[in-house]
Amino acid sequence: MSTTPLPPPRLHVVAACAKALATTQQFNTRIEQVFGLLRVVVKYADGRFTFWREPQFQQSPIHVITNPTWNAAWDDDVIPIVVSTGLPFQKSGVTNITQTNGDVIAKTMIVHGIPIRWQHQIWGVLEFRTAEEDPLTQADYSTIDAIIPLLAAEIDYAIAALPDALSHSDDQAVLTVSKQVDLAQLLSRLRQDFDIPLPLHSLLPLVLTRGVEYTGAEAGSIVSIDHDRQEIELVATHGYAVTVLHDVRGEHKRHRWSWESGVAGRVARSGRSLLIREVTQDVDYFYDNKPEIRAKIAIPITVDGRAEAVLILDSTRANAFNDNESAMALGVAEAAVQPLRRALRSQEIVERSTQLSQVFNSIPSGLVLLDRHGQVLRHNPSFLLIWGLHHAQVNPNFRVPFDVLSLLMPRFLDSAAFSDFCANGQAKPDQELSLTLKLRNPHQDLNVLSVPTRDSNEQITGRLWVINDLTREKEADRLKSEFTSMVSHELKTPLTSILGYSDLLLTREFPAEDQKSFLKILRREAENLEHLVNDVLDFARIESNTVRMNRWTVPLQELCTDVCTVLQRQPTFAAHPIAIDIPFDIPPVHADKERVRQIITNLLTNAAKYSPNGGEITLRIRELTELPDTHPSGRFVGISVTDTGIGISPENLLLIWDRFMRVDNSNTKSIGGTGLGLSIVKGLVELQGGRVWATSLVNTGSTFTFTLPIAGGINRN
Repeated sequence: MSTTPLPPPRLHVVAACAKALATTQQFNTRIEQVFGLLRVVVKYADGRFTFWREPQFQQSPIHVITNPTWNAAWDDDVIPIVVSTGLPFQKSGVTNITQTNGDVIAKTMIVHGIPIRWQHQIWGVLEFRTAEEDPLTQADYSTIDAIIPLLAAEIDYAIAALPDALSHSDDQAVLTVSKQVDLAQLLSRLRQDFDIPLPLHSLLPLVLTRGVEYTGAEAGSIVSIDHDRQEIELVATHGYAVTVLHDVRGEHKRHRWSWESGVAGRVARSGRSLLIREVTQDVDYFYDNKPEIRAKIAIPITVDGRAEAVLILDSTRANAFNDNESAMALGVAEAAVQPLRRALRSQEIVERSTQLSQVFNSIPSGLVLLDRHGQVLRHNPSFLLIWGLHHAQVNPNFRVPFDVLSLLMPRFLDSAAFSDFCANGQAKPDQELSLTLKLRNPHQDLNVLSVPTRDSNEQITGRLWVINDLTREKEADRLKSEFTSMVSHELKTPLTSILGYSDLLLTREFPAEDQKSFLKILRREAENLEHLVNDVLDFARIESNTVRMNRWTVPLQELCTDVCTVLQRQPTFAAHPIAIDIPFDIPPVHADKERVRQIITNLLTNAAKYSPNGGEITLRIRELTELPDTHPSGRFVGISVTDTGIGISPENLLLIWDRFMRVDNSNTKSIGGTGLGLSIVKGLVELQGGRVWATSLVNTGSTFTFTLPIAGGINRN
């Protein structure tokens, strides 16, 4: 159908038709009034209105023939075509018309069939007969189109409200359907609608639907009230579109606003109903509505003395809500009170359960609820994660301790203690128990706390286990102890020398040569202290990710030569000549010059310290053509330091990068150090986009290699 705008006279006819259909007169009378009103602007001779008792099957047709001017039989061939196609259809032909004086004349006429279509369903058919020389115009079709939805709603109401009142005989029916419904009947039907418990998101839209249906409102909405935030939230609408709001992540946002504005807000605050018969005459609310809305009724749905929702019904007709419609709207709101109370309580229970489930499932401690016989009733994901189990291993009949022991027996260091712990829980169901477990492969320190659970009558129903993995805490305690021991030892040695030689210089006279020797010792021990403090500070900065990198283009030949020259003068390298193997065309790297110096110095110093029998140390640099599997892509140089020292065993090779880690054997007990050097090297290399690794053979030597990105090379970390 055309969507051409209707001229004002036709709009007035459409408005009058809508008002006629909204009255409480009998169905036949309302349809007859519509035909009469259409005749003002549509030139037709006869009109016929057809619908069915069962519209989905088009069975048992019921005809309403109104305002006939031609005494001629109707052609029933048009209706099946309109129904089958869902489109308007025209048929012309010669019809015999009996005049009032008894004469019969032949007249050519056109039958126009128009489907009463709504939401992909044919509710009925409108037919108009016109003279051949005066067919329906496009404006006529536009006018009829405007009332098609109203006619569909009337048919739906007639069938749904009182289906037994519909009868037909000889293609003509006398309909007795009336909109005057007794309020008691209304409440009875509403209670049946709301008898089935519904969640809040389903109940409130149903309340709105019934409110629109029973009052004849053209539009409406329903909002819920948030008293804590003093806001109202749109739940459902009818008859007008609502723009869907999106947040920055593309998710739908709720339609919420303060209850300080609007009709709904006033009703939410006051808890009192509001009826506006003509919004254009109401100063407070005229600008609060869409221009087409003329009348409005807003009713609070009050539960236990507090308004929880507001039902708003709108009409395009002034004074649309008379006493009968107002009573129906109030009846809908009253019938919704008990279902709303039930839905709110149900929602509160669901939300509390959801909150508890979220806490239960997200807490890092393993939680498992057992019945009195040790069967697992519920557990959280952390329970399986801590034990290293999978969901498939925990079947509905999973029991403690039997199934846990069968799955984890190879890991238990003391399975008997675990069995005794479970047995004590069975024998002493009212006591709180605790157990510390040690597992192997991998090593874990676990604490299991078992407390009794009770029902509402304080009867014991089982036990709740809370399992915490203490491995990291114990490792932290171990590292703390090692750090304290290391710092105490590393500080005590130089401080003892500094204090001893200082006392000698202060209390006795020594030759100048001896004094100079003592001062050299004091300076060396002070430098050792400085190195210790710097190592601790560097490690702390790396751990807290606060190391500042000043990365520039750095030529490696000059830097490496300078580092080796300085180190070669130190006593530590007296028996360790350093060989430098750097091609002349090695490209510069993008790195922090001072940090690279620190890395190379640490690796060369380690090589000398762990080669107690002397031997050459080689510093080699090459551009790498192949990178390890886990290495970032791009162009890199590899810088390696190779010694001929005591080497590192395979089991210790993976641990040397850990903080405070020092290979502990008879050959290294006399070697000092904080155990932080390699950990610092690893951190500084990775902060510059590279990687570090080591290879070693016991009693043969070790090679430490690290990479740095070539200046201008592609590097994706």
